[in-house]
Amino acid sequence: MRVLFTMHAAAAHLFLVVPIAWALKAAGHEVIVATQPDIVDDVTRTGLTALPVGDPSNIAERLASIPADQQIFGSGYDIAEERPEVLTYEYVRDCMAAFASPLALDLITDDSMYDDLVGFCREWRPDLVVWDSITFPGMVAARACGAAHVRSTFGRDHWGRMRSLFLRLRAERPGAADEDPVADWVTAKLARYGCAYEEEAVLGQATVDSMPVWTRFPVEHDYLPVRFIPYNGPAVIPDWLKTAGPGRPRVCFTLGVSGREVWGGNGSIRATDLFEAVADLDVEVVATLNAAQLDPDVKVPDNIRVVDYVPLNSLLPGCSVIVHHGGTGTFGTSIAHGVPQLVVPAKLYDEGGMARQVAAEGAGLVIRPEDLSAATLREGLLRLLGEPSFTENAARIRQVAETTPTPHDLVRDLEEVVALHRARSGARTPTG
Repeated sequence: MRVLFTMHAAAAHLFLVVPIAWALKAAGHEVIVATQPDIVDDVTRTGLTALPVGDPSNIAERLASIPADQQIFGSGYDIAEERPEVLTYEYVRDCMAAFASPLALDLITDDSMYDDLVGFCREWRPDLVVWDSITFPGMVAARACGAAHVRSTFGRDHWGRMRSLFLRLRAERPGAADEDPVADWVTAKLARYGCAYEEEAVLGQATVDSMPVWTRFPVEHDYLPVRFIPYNGPAVIPDWLKTAGPGRPRVCFTLGVSGREVWGGNGSIRATDLFEAVADLDVEVVATLNAAQLDPDVKVPDNIRVVDYVPLNSLLPGCSVIVHHGGTGTFGTSIAHGVPQLVVPAKLYDEGGMARQVAAEGAGLVIRPEDLSAATLREGLLRLLGEPSFTENAARIRQVAETTPTPHDLVRDLEEVVALHRARSGARTPTG
C-alpha cells in the first residue's frame, strides 16, 4: 500500500515517526514523507523520500516577530491544563478554540500546505495518511482523496483529552448543543475541498501512540500503542565516546532539537547555572550546546565536555543521569536506556506534565523553572546520583516500555486500519 506521513516543519516531530515509516517500508509498502520545505533535507537524510508541500514555514523567525500576547502561549489557555478547578466548560471550549485558530494550528500550517498536500494526494492516491497530531492538512488531504488516516502523537494526547472532556461537558450543559468551535474550524477546512465534517476528522480513525502506557489518558478512542525507538538524526560516534569514559559518573545535559530550530537556542536551563552546579563535582558532564546556546565569555569547567551534537541514543547508555528540558524525544530516549532524569520543564506543550509523571514513577526529579538555580540543580543531581531507587525505577519503566509492540508489530495494525476503511467506504484495493 501507499503510505504518506506528514508533519509541519519540526525535525523533532519527524524523528518520532522515522522508525515507523521505515518499518512500513521494510514490510514492502511505499512511503513518502510530506512536509514544509524547511526540513526536507532532514527527511532525505533519514533515507526516506521527501515531498515539499506549502511555503517555507520559517517558524522560528515568525515566532520571534510575534508579540507574546499574540501567540498561543500568551493567550491564557493551556492545552495541557489538568487542574479540575480550571477545566470549566467555558475554559475547555475557549482553549480548544484558541488552538484551532491563527494563534496555533493556523500559525504552523497555512493554506499553501493544505492546497499542495490535497493536490498531491488526489494524484498519488495514498491508502493511508499518518499525520502529526497538530498537522491537520494531513487529515484534510486524506478525506479529500478517500484514504484512511491516523494521527501520530508527539507527547501525551492532550488534544484528545480536551476533545473528550469538551463533548462530555457540553452534553451536561443545556442550550450548548450547537457550540463547537473545533468542529466549525475543521468544517471550514474540509469544505474548501468539497468534503463534509465527521467527528473522526478531529482525532483521526485511530492514533499511533508512542508514549509510555502509564502516561495515557482514559479517552474513548482507538489508540495503537507502539514502542518508542530512538532516532536522533544522522550522526557519527566521536572517538571520545568509543571508550568507557573517565571512570566517574557521566551526566548528559541537553536542551533538545526544538530549542534550536524553533526557539532560537533558548531553553529552560541556563548553561551558567549548570556550570556552577557541577564545577567541583566528581562527574563528567557532556553538554550538547551550540554557539547560540553558549555564552563565549563564560568559562567552561574542566569536567564539562561541550559538544555541538552527539546522538543521545549513543551517549545515554554510558550516562548515570540526564538533565534536560522535557522534550518528548529526550524523554523517550532516556526511558529506552533506563537513565534517571532531572527535568527543568520548558513551557512549550506538556513538558511539566511529563516531568511530573516521570517523577511520580520514581525515575526522576523536577525543578520548576522559577526554582532553578545552581543550588537546586546541584541538589537534584546529587540525589539522582546518590539514591539507588532512581536508577532502579528507571530500569523498571524501561522494562515496561520494552513490552510495548514494536513498529514492526504496528505495521499489521495499520494494514488493518486500511482494510477496515476500505470495507466501510468501498474504497479501491490498496496499491501494492
